[in-house]
Amino acid sequence: MSILIHGIGLGGGITIGQAFILDKSLDEATAYTLEKHELKAEVIRFKDAVLQTKRELELLRANIPHDAPTELGAFLSLSIMMLGDTQISQAPVDIIIQEECNAEWAIKLQADKLSCQFDEMDDDYLKERKHDVIQVLERIFKNLEGNKFDWDESKKLEQGILVTHDLSPADLVHFKNSNFTGFLTEVGSLTSHTVIVGRNLGIPAIVGATHARQLIREDDLIILDGIDGVLIVNPEKVILTEYKKRQQLWIESRAKLYAIRKDHTVTLDDVNVELYANIDGVSDLNEVNYSNAMGIGLYRSEFLFLAQDGHVCSEDEQFEAYVRMARIMKHLPVAIRTADLGVDKTPSWSEANNALNPALGLTGIRLSLVESVFFRTQLRAILRASQFGNLQILFPMISSSWELKQVINQLQYVKDELTDEGILFNRNIKIGAMIEIPSAALALKGILSQVDFVSIGTNDLLQYLLAMDRNDESVSYLYNPLHPAVIKVLMLIIKSCNRYGVPVSICGEMASDANLTRLLLGMGLRRFSMHPANILNIKSVILNTNLSGAAAIVSKIIKTENMERISELVEELNLDLHTPNLI
Repeated sequence: MSILIHGIGLGGGITIGQAFILDKSLDEATAYTLEKHELKAEVIRFKDAVLQTKRELELLRANIPHDAPTELGAFLSLSIMMLGDTQISQAPVDIIIQEECNAEWAIKLQADKLSCQFDEMDDDYLKERKHDVIQVLERIFKNLEGNKFDWDESKKLEQGILVTHDLSPADLVHFKNSNFTGFLTEVGSLTSHTVIVGRNLGIPAIVGATHARQLIREDDLIILDGIDGVLIVNPEKVILTEYKKRQQLWIESRAKLYAIRKDHTVTLDDVNVELYANIDGVSDLNEVNYSNAMGIGLYRSEFLFLAQDGHVCSEDEQFEAYVRMARIMKHLPVAIRTADLGVDKTPSWSEANNALNPALGLTGIRLSLVESVFFRTQLRAILRASQFGNLQILFPMISSSWELKQVINQLQYVKDELTDEGILFNRNIKIGAMIEIPSAALALKGILSQVDFVSIGTNDLLQYLLAMDRNDESVSYLYNPLHPAVIKVLMLIIKSCNRYGVPVSICGEMASDANLTRLLLGMGLRRFSMHPANILNIKSVILNTNLSGAAAIVSKIIKTENMERISELVEELNLDLHTPNLI
């Protein structure tokens, strides 16, 4: 009998193959008592596993594939830093000695203790970060003698699908070079580090499939649908046949999307639309070129700092990175978002780690204004590089026109400084503001008078507007882009920008959701910025959209207060999106 398991789909298509169960996790740790004379050797065994883990992570960081997500370097640095924390490197040693137990059990006890401490924290974001700590302990656990997973073993499988409790971002480096065609984990939230990295690998994957290992046996035939987040165990013949057809349609759709790469992005009724890419670094530019994006709508410069492992990226190091980006993109625009640090992207050198509520604290542009030397250094590097291409500056988390004025004053200070030093730069460099705080959306006029363009960060806008932490799984059900309040605020922003002639784009997850494309177009949006892997799919929707025909439905959606009714209308708006031509 078939078994259906649901989780969070990371995309990457559909894969069919035999299950490979990786069941070596902390949950399976067993305890045994040691004699006193055995404790010293056990402590050494644990410390050797820690050193082995550190060597592995450092080797991975030194050999990150050029096409790996830029975030990976930051995550590896964070994991290496955690290994030096006494709660990970020393506490298990104390447990081994006090409890006279084996290292595996000591790690399990420490993991349980830390997990409880995280769960008792008032801040929901900090609760979510416990997974990063547990992943490091899991890796030490797997490196203990006789408990290390050999990734080369996967070569015996031609169509294997890995089923495991969890995978860390470091594991995904190995995964990409293995013969596995997909993976499934039991844990993971929409914003976990594994999800962020896994989504960018383009591999069929599902996370957050609770109790999957209890329901799947080794070598079971499974269907993994990374699009809808569905896993089917031992599918019946008719289901298997249907998914093979879907798999083939997916492959064919990729070929069709390739064919429209060079097509002008215009609706059936001749409305022009601009598609830009969100990137984390130069490694993403191959995909940008493949998708034929009109430029970079969001370059997340903070990853330059997160990958430095305690070292503040210097002005010249930043300058070189920006110049390289400018030269590769040539005349196309590159919107560099100034370092959006804080919350889950706080470097080790910053003191903002201790905020009681990071999402509402010293983060984004607030941190930059406080750390003025750091901020001016970045602005100097961007301005110096601006003469080598079409660079633009995008400021994150702007809350008011007054705050934006302080930012512009800092920019002018740096411009005057460079002028006095005789350093060339683009004096007319365009600047933009990210609208991701409700206060900015409701007091937009003063902001629009000071910028050349606006970018809506819908991920954070929804979080603040709906009063829910997007890192907290317990309230993830509240994260709904079709909430009437979200639609009203987006409509307000787009309408205001269009009225005052300020170009506006959306650079959050809503921009890459094909089910929302027609709605956003109907609301007046003409610029979308997204991960380059999603551009051609959104382009396909636009090429097959008649805006004048959709206007009546969009008008109803904007006026509707009921979320269920809005969902029904959006389905009606997208009736043809699930045909073989539009996947």
